[in-house]
Amino acid sequence: MKKNSKSWLILSLCFLLIMVSIVCFIQSRSKSSTQSITLTDVGFDTSITFQADCTDEEFAKYTKIVENTFKENNKRFDQYHAYSKINNIYTINHEAANHLIEVDQTTMKCIKDAIKINQVCSKFDISYGSVMNIWHDYREQGMTLNEKGKSGNLPSQEELNAASQHTGMDKIQIQGNTISLTDSQCMLDLGGIAKGYTAQLTKEKLNKAGLHNGFINAGGNVVLIGKKSDGSNWNIGVQNPDSSDSLLNIEVDQTNQAIVTSGDYQRYYTVNGTRYSHIIDPDTLMPAKQCRSVTVLTKNSTKADGLSTALFSLNFEDGYALAKKEKVQAIWIFDKAQAPNKKADFTTKGFKIYTTKSIRKKVSLSN
Repeated sequence: MKKNSKSWLILSLCFLLIMVSIVCFIQSRSKSSTQSITLTDVGFDTSITFQADCTDEEFAKYTKIVENTFKENNKRFDQYHAYSKINNIYTINHEAANHLIEVDQTTMKCIKDAIKINQVCSKFDISYGSVMNIWHDYREQGMTLNEKGKSGNLPSQEELNAASQHTGMDKIQIQGNTISLTDSQCMLDLGGIAKGYTAQLTKEKLNKAGLHNGFINAGGNVVLIGKKSDGSNWNIGVQNPDSSDSLLNIEVDQTNQAIVTSGDYQRYYTVNGTRYSHIIDPDTLMPAKQCRSVTVLTKNSTKADGLSTALFSLNFEDGYALAKKEKVQAIWIFDKAQAPNKKADFTTKGFKIYTTKSIRKKVSLSN
């Protein structure tokens, strides 16, 4: 009898330990914590960092939303490849001059948003795909040559001028959910807005799914989702154009803010020691070289992305006026030799930095 009692006691203790372990496991799984992941295979030629304050199960669900949205939109806005069961930018560029192309709501909204930004500033023009394609080919070849220690090459002005004859927003015709092009050689390029648009769409989907604290960083396109869980302000770094370190720090005290930077250190190549960026000025048909980078802060990532592209091609005075008119905050980084002839808000050994008035006190030099 004593032996049976002892065995029963041991079995009871083991059962109790198992139950305690299960409860602890469930509690740990259901407890919220700050979690982060970097996705490297979702398209847009960049990695996507996603952070959220949530449980493990919720994070897995939210991460799937981020992954799926970026992968789907990468196909929608791809101008170099066709995909089955989807009319994307490639389809439009190769077929829309022959017949109406029906596109989904997501694609159409991005195109319409791009048209609105063009109406605000003609420096942002998605109809310059024919010119962009020329630069894309030279840049890809140039990057390969640069890796071998050789100089890249520049397209001829004649080649660029010929392509520019097939540009113009008036060549884009929209009827309901269909789109057509009035010139068979006109091509759309949404590279200056698609990533910001996708980040904004992802944020909205995450909100609907229940996420209220976190952020998305899509290669310089940062979208903040609510405030930090501890109630403190976000601190966002702006990259040094000559290194991977942060040059500036921005304290962001507003919720649902987007911060987008366009710079000449992103996807560039060199020709005889001169850097040529991927942002093309539609007026000169050449890579813009007004400054080293422009960062735009506003509540909508689509608008921030498009305006940062436009501001990068404007001189400082016109850019400042546009930022004021559109009620966005902006930060410009110039090499000292190319800086405007006015007092800078910040000065470093190699750069002069200018900001719009409202954001000035929230910006500081990184240590």
